[in-house]
Amino acid sequence: MHLYTQGSYLPICCIMATSGHVKENAIFTCSICLEQLKSPRSLPCLHTFCFQCISEYILSAERHAGHEIAKYTCPVCRTIVTPKNPEQDTTQWIESLPHNFTISVLMETKKEPQTQECHICKRKQKCVSATKWCRDCTEAFCDNCCEMHGLMKLSMSHKVVDIMSIQTNEFGIDLSKISDACPVHSSKVVEAYCFDHQQLCCVLCVTLQHRKCEDVQAIEDITSRKTDKDSFEANLTKIQTATENLLQEQKDEKTIMNKSLSTIESTVIDSVNAAKGRLDSLLVVFLKELKIIDDKTQGDLDSKLNLVEKLLNRIKDFVRITTFIRSYGSKPQLFIHLEKSEKEFNSEIENAVALLRQVSGVEASFLIGNSLQSLMEMQNLGELHVTDNCSKSVTKYEGVLSDNMSLPAGKIFDSIQLIKRKLVQNSGHDLKGGMCISDQIMVLCSSGMLIVTDILTGKIKTEFVLTKGPKRIAYDTENQTLYISCYSNYFYSVKFDQSFGKQTQLKNIAPYNGGVCIHQHNLYMVVGGEITKINLNRGSGLQTAFPTNTDCRDLNGLTIDHKKDRLIHTTKDFAVVCTSFDGKKIYSYKDDEMKKVTSVTVNSLGLIFAGDETGIVHLISEYGKQRRTLLDKCEKITRLCDIWVKQIIINSIRKYRSLDLRYKTGCLKILKQLNLIVMNIFTP
Repeated sequence: MHLYTQGSYLPICCIMATSGHVKENAIFTCSICLEQLKSPRSLPCLHTFCFQCISEYILSAERHAGHEIAKYTCPVCRTIVTPKNPEQDTTQWIESLPHNFTISVLMETKKEPQTQECHICKRKQKCVSATKWCRDCTEAFCDNCCEMHGLMKLSMSHKVVDIMSIQTNEFGIDLSKISDACPVHSSKVVEAYCFDHQQLCCVLCVTLQHRKCEDVQAIEDITSRKTDKDSFEANLTKIQTATENLLQEQKDEKTIMNKSLSTIESTVIDSVNAAKGRLDSLLVVFLKELKIIDDKTQGDLDSKLNLVEKLLNRIKDFVRITTFIRSYGSKPQLFIHLEKSEKEFNSEIENAVALLRQVSGVEASFLIGNSLQSLMEMQNLGELHVTDNCSKSVTKYEGVLSDNMSLPAGKIFDSIQLIKRKLVQNSGHDLKGGMCISDQIMVLCSSGMLIVTDILTGKIKTEFVLTKGPKRIAYDTENQTLYISCYSNYFYSVKFDQSFGKQTQLKNIAPYNGGVCIHQHNLYMVVGGEITKINLNRGSGLQTAFPTNTDCRDLNGLTIDHKKDRLIHTTKDFAVVCTSFDGKKIYSYKDDEMKKVTSVTVNSLGLIFAGDETGIVHLISEYGKQRRTLLDKCEKITRLCDIWVKQIIINSIRKYRSLDLRYKTGCLKILKQLNLIVMNIFTP
């Protein structure tokens, strides 16, 4: 799952994101031209560039692609950025990128002190040096204008200070440099604020760029009443304290982890050395025993050898003498010789055999002990387990953010909406499900095949025929493998990079299969009335994780809530159930408005999108307490089969443990028979 990110945020976040080990002046440098920022504009990933530089970068990307593209990458972190309004012209979208006023102010404070002009005289087209600063009016005055300012009834109680006293203070901030000039039209003064775009505006800005905006208010009206901005500083202080505590706790976690790994290393080395020492000791004892046996058996074997050698020599002598007598003696002499020798020779043979029988035969053998055999067959020293759960410190920090940020979860839940992007029609294909496996490619399930489709154009790139019709798929990016849950009980894995490779059948027996997803090298799938899992690293078969209220005879959904590390699935009575990975039920949600839920997905904020077979899209809150209808029908869709969210996580947060408050938009894809609708998720 992936989510395209875009939206408004507080400019101060840029300073928080770039502080730390970065050199002080680095935040004032454009990463494209490597010069000091000019009219700084920020992307949603919080990286800031010159307006001219980021404009040329985006327009150059379009020229290189040969057409207007729907998404762009940050030149620094390569985060995918999409416009809030895809129909808007590129140049208009670039123009709407937020100004980073905090960077501008800090750049001003770092400049050498300059003479501050009197604002009143400046309006009279005069250039007079200011000597006073009114904190209430936030304006500079010369002596004459300050005297008039003090005589007026409305302003006589205002706090006025010498400019020289505030140009050099302990914070190094020159308040007189906080300019009220419009960042777009430098000759105009900021007089209004557009809440729709969260931008400061002059009269020209309001007239030219914000005339259609619904919520544009004068600065004077805003500052005359208490606003959310008044509590921002206090909230930011709390967040700063919580962030400092989190940083220290993360450092402590790192120290503990390093100590743990060091201890494991020492333990394993000591264990292996101890095992080697024990083996060496056992080898010495064994060799001693072998030497004793060798010494004992050698004497017996030597005696047998000597006896047999003497017998052999006697036989040779008898044969030699007999041959000589036969050749040169008489027949009576031969007869007498044979007669005497036979008795003598038989006696010697009997004595030799008797002696040989007294020395028993020797045979040596060795049976390897079970422990040594196991050691020889051992594939590894043991299993190393690293548990990467969301720590209590992060959970506590999320609570601080939720309490002090201006956009609480309840407000997000109430304001999130769907905006149609486009309709992709693939005639002749009965689409049942699918998912995005990269920024450019989505794989769709059709009758008897998988369809690889280009996300931007909707055109089919290739097709892959399966023996059985696919229902749900999951993609393992590490092994580049698709896992396909099919009808008729079949379950396949298919290698897929840019093209399809080897296909393997993993299951073909009852019961039926359902939704499938991957989390931390484990593949989870609904099979009959159970959630089953496979460890992808070990290649184990399907094993029961826990029983569920499912039957998988039709379409059902299964997904991972990466924010909370938990499973969410649909049941045969069309409830949405959230459980831990060991099956402990966290909550179950069902009401009369949810007719026949067939699919579920979760975005990075933990909000659950449930697709109803009747074409309705429901939104369920993070803890299953609320539900509301996001979409009451889908254009040209009579049966909604699958739904998923495409998410791109900044800084590759693989475990999704951080509360990401910058995600305002996304890309929701809804599958059905014959048609595919691509929609935006938008939070105003």
